[in-house]
Amino acid sequence: METIDFVLPWVDDTDPKWRAGKRVAWNQFMGIEPSGEEEEDANGDCRYRDMGILPYWFRAVEKFAPWVNKVYFVTCGQKPAWLNEKHPKLVLVNHEDYIPAQYLPTFNARPIELNFHRIPGLSEHFVFFDDDMLLIRPVGPEYFFVDGAPCLPADLTPCDYFGDNDWSFVCFKNYVVVNDHFQLYDAIGRNGDKWFDVRKLGARNALKNRLCHKINRTLSVRGYEHLACAHLKSTFEEVWAACPALMEVSCQPFRTREQVNQWLLCAWNQAAGRFHPERPYSRGSHYNISKGNLDEICSVIREQRVPQICLNDSAANDDPEKCFADIRQALEAILPEKSQFEL
Repeated sequence: METIDFVLPWVDDTDPKWRAGKRVAWNQFMGIEPSGEEEEDANGDCRYRDMGILPYWFRAVEKFAPWVNKVYFVTCGQKPAWLNEKHPKLVLVNHEDYIPAQYLPTFNARPIELNFHRIPGLSEHFVFFDDDMLLIRPVGPEYFFVDGAPCLPADLTPCDYFGDNDWSFVCFKNYVVVNDHFQLYDAIGRNGDKWFDVRKLGARNALKNRLCHKINRTLSVRGYEHLACAHLKSTFEEVWAACPALMEVSCQPFRTREQVNQWLLCAWNQAAGRFHPERPYSRGSHYNISKGNLDEICSVIREQRVPQICLNDSAANDDPEKCFADIRQALEAILPEKSQFEL
């Protein structure tokens, strides 16, 4: 069995020193004072807002994935007061420990993610969690890796429409890069056992993929779902070697439309045939939090309907205080006992 680590970045957005540093960096990067408009885009405060669910993330790992080798907890030097930093599986990582100095300080998730391969001691096989992604029922190592290959949804589409928001521009950039470096029609055909296998994907998904392969002749870069993702450290090194200028742009201190994100690494692995196929939308559930879907979110958690859930905060969250409180209550129902990661 492969050694598998988890990587979890986190930020305390209430830290006055961090907030002051963010304002200074924004002024320097954009040349303007922060405004209300910024709150609505990819760099708004909702992108950093803490829901108070971090203890439950650690409880879930201890209860539902006790086989994990190490948990690399990545911050800009912050640490929750309740965290047991002497836990034998916990490794505290400061941005300065692995992100090149020219990319710091950063208030952008992309340089934090795209430099993971530089973390000292990190295993070749690792799983990246955002702090809004939690396991809510037991999973084994094979949920993330099979025969050393990352488990990824095998989902081809008849066409690719990216939209005109910031997220869509980044997905389109991922799409352009992977198409520039691979002959994807041939690559998918060579790995037909991963894309068209009825036993692995079900008849409907396998047939859809075969038809989409003929029509679109490429792969979608939007089908990875906003959930914890299995990665290979060597793929990060490969992409950095192949696309150094693009990776430099993606390591700017704030998000821009010219950047790529970690889904590029997923697409790269699929283009190279380094993945284990999973049925689309079978890995878990992703929600953009609002009062309108709060009851459903809490029911999914309490009933443990899926292996993992992503609780994405955004400017559309119309009552953060209530939403976060109800979500914490639901998590408390399935994870009431403190973990050994807590003091």
